[in-house]
Amino acid sequence: MLTAAIKTATRTAIKACGGLDSISRAVRVGITQLSDYCNREKASVVPVDVAVELDKEAQEPLILSVMAQAEGFALVPVKFGNGLLPHDMGKFAKATSEVLQKGFESMADGNVDVQEAHEILIHAQRARTSLHHIDGHSAQDHC
Repeated sequence: MLTAAIKTATRTAIKACGGLDSISRAVRVGITQLSDYCNREKASVVPVDVAVELDKEAQEPLILSVMAQAEGFALVPVKFGNGLLPHDMGKFAKATSEVLQKGFESMADGNVDVQEAHEILIHAQRARTSLHHIDGHSAQDHC
């Protein structure tokens, strides 16, 4: 269950980084190993140092947030970038839409399995991160 969620998050991060060929130049492992980290038929799971690099390149804590959730924690950004509020609002709108879409897709068969629940939580974490960015800008504007 946890391994599957990490593999899904790893696949999402690699896709966000432009695919295996593109990201393999930025991390210490090659294309074959990266592919294995996404493959549920393989036992290997992305190591933390590679997960950190993938998340940095994806500009979002896709893998690390799943790892944190597995331990009962949620990631909260310590500092925020200088992005514009409309951009952050757009990311939040997209993220919340994805939560709803994944939720409805998961309920289509009348049963939400563990993997589907994890995928919903991954999307919810992205929405939460986007909201924290908005809150950060709001706090900066009022100081």
